[in-house]
Amino acid sequence: MSNAIEINNLLFKWDNKKDFTLKIKNLVIENKKKIIIFGKSGSGKSTFLNLISGILSPTSGNLTIKNIKVNNLLQNKKDEFRANNVGVVFQQFNILDYISPLQNILLPCFFTKFKKENKEYFYNRAFDLAKKLDIKKNILLQNNSKDLSVGQKQRIAILRAIINKPYLILADEPTSALDNKNKKNFMNLLMNVCEDEKVTLLLASHDTSLKKYFDSFINLENFN
Repeated sequence: MSNAIEINNLLFKWDNKKDFTLKIKNLVIENKKKIIIFGKSGSGKSTFLNLISGILSPTSGNLTIKNIKVNNLLQNKKDEFRANNVGVVFQQFNILDYISPLQNILLPCFFTKFKKENKEYFYNRAFDLAKKLDIKKNILLQNNSKDLSVGQKQRIAILRAIINKPYLILADEPTSALDNKNKKNFMNLLMNVCEDEKVTLLLASHDTSLKKYFDSFINLENFN
């Protein structure tokens, strides 16, 4: 199995800080694996995901994703790489109330292939994926998203992350505001979708009870 991510001698420090937030000598994440990232508050979980996505750049070291050294890319190329290869599930989902569920799902498309390929493909993919997750067409097409249930928002957030057929999905504390029932439903949905789409998943959380869903875990406190 090929590697999705390889990290070598990575250091990251905020400009206004004396100490390094992250120090990772060597780390390999295999393709299509589901990995949970643990660490106490301030240990660098969100920073780690932002480095993987290309939003942040390492102070030094190499970060290779899909056999591309992303830390060597110019910022516009990093943005392009992220748009084409990375799906994100945000904390508390960040569903926009003032646009339809379908428009929420299709938002990532406007930054990438949507302009270059047939728009019909992405609309059809959105409807097909929604059907798999039991979201009816009339829900997708309603005028806004403000009255969606928690369960519907969970599914819309997952669909938005996978609509572009990403190589990698990043999720930052997506269950932090959920009760146990909704947490379980969300995790089962996310795992099933990642399996179906054959993507690598990195999920950052402080919740050790989620460990059972994943192939393996990374504790950032062991690196720093």
